[in-house]
Amino acid sequence: MPAHRIGTILTITGALLTPAGAAFYVLPGPGLPLLVLGLTTLTAGLATLTATRRDRTSSPHSDRNRELT
Repeated sequence: MPAHRIGTILTITGALLTPAGAAFYVLPGPGLPLLVLGLTTLTAGLATLTATRRDRTSSPHSDRNRELT
């Protein structure tokens, strides 16, 4: 599985977990671990997307890489 797809999956998962954790944090329940997990997953996904975007555009063969993906 390409790193770009992993970053997308992590970002979407983090974007869904973060509001759920915030809602559980406001309501009575164990929301802090879910909120932290959501923010961590979101951050990791965005960092992965940023790193893979830099790899795609900064390589000397970026035109060839665009044709292959």
